[in-house]
Amino acid sequence: MSTAKRTAQKHRQPRRTLTLPAIEPIPGESLTSWIGALAQQQELEMKALLRELHLDRLGGLSGAEMRISGPVVQRMEELTGIDAGRLHAMTLARYAGNALPHLPPFSSDGVAVEQWHKGAWFHHSQARWCPKCLRGNDGPRWLLRWKLPWSFACVDHGVYLVTECQACWDTVRFRHDAPPERACENWTDEGEGNYSLGEPCGFPLARCQPTPVSDESVLALQTRVHAWLDGTPSHEDRMLVALASVLIPLMSPSMLRRGDPLLRYAVRSPRGTTQRKRDGRRPWTDSLRVAAAVCAADSFLRRGNSPPEVADWVADLRLIDHRRTPWRMDVAELAYGPSLRPNPFVEPLVHRGLIILGGWL
Repeated sequence: MSTAKRTAQKHRQPRRTLTLPAIEPIPGESLTSWIGALAQQQELEMKALLRELHLDRLGGLSGAEMRISGPVVQRMEELTGIDAGRLHAMTLARYAGNALPHLPPFSSDGVAVEQWHKGAWFHHSQARWCPKCLRGNDGPRWLLRWKLPWSFACVDHGVYLVTECQACWDTVRFRHDAPPERACENWTDEGEGNYSLGEPCGFPLARCQPTPVSDESVLALQTRVHAWLDGTPSHEDRMLVALASVLIPLMSPSMLRRGDPLLRYAVRSPRGTTQRKRDGRRPWTDSLRVAAAVCAADSFLRRGNSPPEVADWVADLRLIDHRRTPWRMDVAELAYGPSLRPNPFVEPLVHRGLIILGGWL
């Protein structure tokens, strides 16, 4: 061994280990959010912390948030004192039986993960959040269910979730191996043409002003959807989600004659209804449209109509609004999204030409 190498090893800083007690995860927190809070508490760089917890292997932090293996959980439990049940609860695997069917058993299986990402209703990179929750005493901690389109409102604060930075009005995206952002990192084009390369937006996400929910029934429906997400739904809750999942791309203003007028505005807008991807956005990335679909589904089901009768109502109301273009449902979306389980409303809507099975995603 050379003299220079011996000298470098002699002066190398000793490897730091975690000190207990580790910061506690808040109820419903995502793994990436808790890891970020842990790194800040322990004053460790993210790479060093991920290496210490063995989360730098097989897909990194974003892969670990899907599912973590037994040996990794055991090591995290030993180093942090957080029990295995709470560690697993911070991963998307907790939704594998309902909101995210066919979750790949191994995040290292690149082909399976890619196919699942293509069809699963899951915000792999696009963020949505409640700014009032981020302003809490625990600091900016992000909830796991915010990664699912089915979280459209915050029941605790009575507001709709925010889906865009309110300074640059662009989608906020998660980084692959980093905790959720505290500030918007979208690059702006200010100074373009004046030899400027732009700069990050930098607007604090906790300072965004959420829109209040003016209809209490929206919050009640969000509570019912939460029961489905947590694995304790009634039969009526399952039917509500099944119908809402196919109504999201088919919504028209006539389906919402009562309730929050903001939802009628969201449905009237053509944003997010295009068949092709638009900057990665799909109809279920708009929290207001999802809320509108859940409200419309509840209205249809309270009448006691059968799935074929519901399909007739949807067809008639779409014709009133002059919306005849069918929705092309990708095969991957049908296989991996909430439309499989099976969904009793898909076949009648396909029979009436409102949904066409094809390949668009």
